[in-house]
Amino acid sequence: MNILETHNQVTFTLKYKKQSHVLTMELDDTIGDLKSIAEQKTQVPKSLQKLIYKGIQKNDRKTLKQARLRNKSKVLLIGNSLQDIAKTNLTPVEKDVEDQSSWKVDSDKNNEYCNLQIHQQILNKRQPGYGIPEKFKGKHLHLPKSSINDVWDEDGKRVQLTFKVNQDQLHIKSYGQKLIVKLDLIKDFYSQETKNYDGYSYFGLQTGYSERSVLWFYYVPSHYIRAIRNAILGDWKI
Repeated sequence: MNILETHNQVTFTLKYKKQSHVLTMELDDTIGDLKSIAEQKTQVPKSLQKLIYKGIQKNDRKTLKQARLRNKSKVLLIGNSLQDIAKTNLTPVEKDVEDQSSWKVDSDKNNEYCNLQIHQQILNKRQPGYGIPEKFKGKHLHLPKSSINDVWDEDGKRVQLTFKVNQDQLHIKSYGQKLIVKLDLIKDFYSQETKNYDGYSYFGLQTGYSERSVLWFYYVPSHYIRAIRNAILGDWKI
């Protein structure tokens, strides 16, 4: 499908879970208008929607031009349809049980990638810089406003991770180097808890289409893993 480029219209992709809807709207249309179309496409009521584009679009009266929506851009929709809510209400779920049903990656691929021998080699050579407080173990916390420190990358280098969600960026900083990764370019997310240190996990970010295109990070506090996944895949729940 050709992406239209006019002065008065914008063509973009609305992403919701595994759905992708290419929409063309007037730049004078509002966020509220977009939510109405999103409700028709996804059955997610306007009142339950979160639209993510350069941060959360909270003002329904803001125009798409004011939101600086560009051609070929992606808008992420977060929310549950009434049908999904009804199913959830019928199925009691323990509060801290991880729901993997909305992950982009399937569990088999997650296990395959997380159980590569290279991970254990790095975990055996490196260790976390500090212990996890007992009050955080088993919890799911929001990402810190500052950085996640004392993380190791796949080359055995200590790095600092800073998630700038409003800018759709992950800043990876090591000694003398800094890498910026666009969150919307990450295709999948893999994670597993470490066995040798309680309260820590390692995770991978798939930036391409092969095993070699995954960026791995080790000894990340497990209480941030769900928030990291949410920032990338858009589950938006803690």
